[in-house]
Amino acid sequence: MPHRSRWRPSIITAGAGVLLAGMLLAATGYSIWREKRELTTETAARQALLARVLEDHASRSLDATQLALTGLADVAERGAPPEVLQALLGQTQASLGFLRGVALLDEAGHVLAAADPADRGVQIVAARLGPLPAPGQDSLGGFVAARSLAGLAPGDVAAVVPPGVGFIPLSRGIKLPGHGGEGRPALLTALLNPDALANFQELTLNDTRAAAALVDLDGRLLAVTAGADHLAGERLASLQLPTGPLARVRTGTEYGRWDGPGLRDAEQLGAFRALRARPLVVVVELSQDELHSQWLATMRDLGLPAIGLAVALLMLSGVGTVALHARERSLLQLDAAQRQVAERERELSAIFGSVQDLLFRTDALGHVTFINEGYARLSGHPVNQVLGRPLQELFGGSPAVAALFAVGEVHDARPHELRADWIAPDGKARSFEIHLVPLRRQAGVLEWVGSAADVSGLVRAQSELRAQLGLARSLLSSSPLPMSVLDRDNRYLDVNRAWEQFTGRRRSEVLGRRAASYLRPDEAALHDDRDAELLARGGEMNYEAVWHSSDGRRRDLYISKSTFPDAHGQPMGIVVCFMDISEFREAERATRAARDAALEASRAKSDFIANVSHELRTPLQSILGFSEIGALRARAEPRLAELFGDVHRAGQRMLSLVNDLLDLSKIERGAEPMQPERLDLRPLAVEVGRELEPLLSARQLGLGMALGDEDLVVLADPQRLQQLLRNLLANAIRFSPIGGHIEVTAWHDEEADEVRVDVADRGPGIPPDELESIFEAFVQSSATKSAAGGTGLGLAICRRIAEAHDGRIWAANRQDGGAVISLALPAARFGDTSPAPL
Repeated sequence: MPHRSRWRPSIITAGAGVLLAGMLLAATGYSIWREKRELTTETAARQALLARVLEDHASRSLDATQLALTGLADVAERGAPPEVLQALLGQTQASLGFLRGVALLDEAGHVLAAADPADRGVQIVAARLGPLPAPGQDSLGGFVAARSLAGLAPGDVAAVVPPGVGFIPLSRGIKLPGHGGEGRPALLTALLNPDALANFQELTLNDTRAAAALVDLDGRLLAVTAGADHLAGERLASLQLPTGPLARVRTGTEYGRWDGPGLRDAEQLGAFRALRARPLVVVVELSQDELHSQWLATMRDLGLPAIGLAVALLMLSGVGTVALHARERSLLQLDAAQRQVAERERELSAIFGSVQDLLFRTDALGHVTFINEGYARLSGHPVNQVLGRPLQELFGGSPAVAALFAVGEVHDARPHELRADWIAPDGKARSFEIHLVPLRRQAGVLEWVGSAADVSGLVRAQSELRAQLGLARSLLSSSPLPMSVLDRDNRYLDVNRAWEQFTGRRRSEVLGRRAASYLRPDEAALHDDRDAELLARGGEMNYEAVWHSSDGRRRDLYISKSTFPDAHGQPMGIVVCFMDISEFREAERATRAARDAALEASRAKSDFIANVSHELRTPLQSILGFSEIGALRARAEPRLAELFGDVHRAGQRMLSLVNDLLDLSKIERGAEPMQPERLDLRPLAVEVGRELEPLLSARQLGLGMALGDEDLVVLADPQRLQQLLRNLLANAIRFSPIGGHIEVTAWHDEEADEVRVDVADRGPGIPPDELESIFEAFVQSSATKSAAGGTGLGLAICRRIAEAHDGRIWAANRQDGGAVISLALPAARFGDTSPAPL
């Protein structure tokens, strides 16, 4: 048949039309995509500019208010007359149009003077204005839902205001002149009007589709435009999401953009900017739907003409394709008819050749007149060697086949199914299922057609299955653990002897009954629910349960269940195995009780040490005082003065031990709260070095500090951190040889985001097996405790302090002699100011 090219004219015409239309649509799509990208970029740039303008306005408003309060504070602290101060407050409010009021309050909350006459003389709770600043300091409070200070007076009806109405207090602590030369604490407070800030935001945006707000780092709205879905004073969780603006400001990002929910619940394209000197953030956003609307308008202007042109191209190419295809169709139909004839011939020859079963035909006497190639593959002999031979010889002289064609037997015209076993020439046993169908050629003469399927694999599989079932029953019976088999209806199919012995029930009594029928209702419900869950999902399940025997004994069981599949792979039953773990659980409960007792003993020890230490400090102070007096009065008698000096030094060592015990007890009991703050570790290390300079000079030791030029900022209690560094350096001084050198190194580990401090000496070092135990209370290194003295509490206190700061401390030996104690504390980040207990 002639070969026809796949590139027919109709296909080329259609392809050219589709290609041109596709190129046109692709070019239009690229133009639309680029328009969308440029629109998004321009919008983001505009919002960033607006955020900068609004941030500058908010910063200048707060700075102007702060400057005004500073001037008023100077006048008030100089003792200006009340009428002068009252006039200045009114002028300040009039000059700063964004203020709701300005007032002077004493420490009890009495309004001494105010620009608003309604505020004069009222008393409020000063804490509602936010953190109270120290004299000379400023404090910015949060959103207060009131129109003025009078609205904060207890029981005042004016305190009920519409949602979103309020003020933002900015306070400055001052000292008013008082009797005896001591000033009276007072508070100058300016009430910023959020509406004034919101009006400026509205004017700056000049777009009703956009929204802006001034928020604090907790997500509370201080001033917000009308385009937002929320009012001032509300707290938005959407702004505090990990990808939101507030979370990024806390990590040190001053400005940027974000995508997601913000002042409105829908998806927004927003920009944010943190105020320069205040923990406040300005956010500006525009709805993503609005951007999509603008983009859809652009897509409509460009896309509809392009689609029209593409449709026209497709229609023209379609007309040409149809015209060419009609001519090609007749040629293709002729080729298809010729191929079908050839295909039918190949199918008929391939059917008999590819069938794995034997297909044959015999005459009335049972002689083979036709057989397929399956016989050649099975026996290894050519097909023509078996033609004309009796059919039973193909199956090793099968008596059943021979009986069917016995001479003189009257054959009935019905199908027959026979079974024949045969030893093949390769020595393998084979089994066949033979199907014979009579074919009546003429009156009284039957010919037969049939097939023989090799079922040897099925026979072997059935034999192996019977063997496996026997093995499974043997394993079930011989298992020392109680086991049972359940069907899908939760009825017993089988149980083993161990199950009978454990439950006290006979196999014949439970077969066919529901599994939980002999249990208590609550226990049965538990097992039924677990079985239903396991049958629904298949697989395995392990759980523990309580079982009460017939004599009332309580037993703890560990139960293991697994499903077994049916022919379709679906769970058809459950195999249950359980183990008595009552003794294990009893031992576990005893262990838990012992642990609780040990913890209680440890707490009692800490309380005892604290009480004893407190009781020892009073007599020690007396001993130290009398020894100092005795040493002064016995200066004329050197021997007596030396004895008093020995008593004083022993008392100092005893007092140091008592103080260490008290510190350790406070840390373990959490009795003393920690006051963490964001600080640079380097000045503390330098101060500790200066403090211990006398000890260094006494032992002629050199101290080298490599603290670097970078700020090593941590969030820590300065007193506790200084105590930790002091103990480490004192420990190095005590173990360093006279004339030696101590090295203090500190740096910021960027990879672990930690601040590291290493204190290294040139002493005798620490035995390797004691590197961890020296941090335990009352434990000293065996290499130094005989000569260096000490109580063995310093490093234990260091570890407790480090762990209270989420840090760690460890010891190591130097290769060239000496030891190094390493301290690692988490590096601080923006906003890390929350206190935590020690």
